[in-house]
Amino acid sequence: MTLREDFLRLQWAQLRHDEAYHKDVVIMPLAERIKHMALHNAKYTAYFFDAIDDVDQAKLTKTLTDAFVIVLATANTLNQDIGSDLGASADASQSFQSLGASFAESIGRNDADDHWLVRNFARHTGRLAKVCESWDHLENILFRDEMKRCNLELLKVILAEASDRQLDLAESYKSRMRQVEGRSIFDKLFQEGAGGEA
Repeated sequence: MTLREDFLRLQWAQLRHDEAYHKDVVIMPLAERIKHMALHNAKYTAYFFDAIDDVDQAKLTKTLTDAFVIVLATANTLNQDIGSDLGASADASQSFQSLGASFAESIGRNDADDHWLVRNFARHTGRLAKVCESWDHLENILFRDEMKRCNLELLKVILAEASDRQLDLAESYKSRMRQVEGRSIFDKLFQEGAGGEA
């Protein structure tokens, strides 16, 4: 299986998860849904600062995983095929780890800079927020293209940081999804495949 296929399978898993466990978000109009995702990213910017300042590796790992989840959900909202958009970068890599390592090099991840992650994550989060604001004002920009670009840049930052920290994003994603799903009163029914039907 190629990385392009891996990304598409993760997006499909995210779509199924959101439809089953986050109906409140899935039914929002598209503009509101993208703003919701941008707010998640703003929240994660603060969490990254806290995790770095407190030297809390567990919080940083959890936030990195949650940010990856939101990139997938945002891509689905935009009908963005992440693997295809990454193109040759995804084709040249065998794993998320190696893809992240190549991004770490190309976007200049700096081990000596404690705030590299939060600075770069905040930069692209701010750009996504600006596009959402521009949508409210009906400014003359290509909203979807700009949103997709911001989302892809956020993904590159996440993959670069995860690679440097030896974090298996696919595994941490699966674990995080089960934590979230386990909080739903309908989780047992979903897991049984009943979907709540009598």
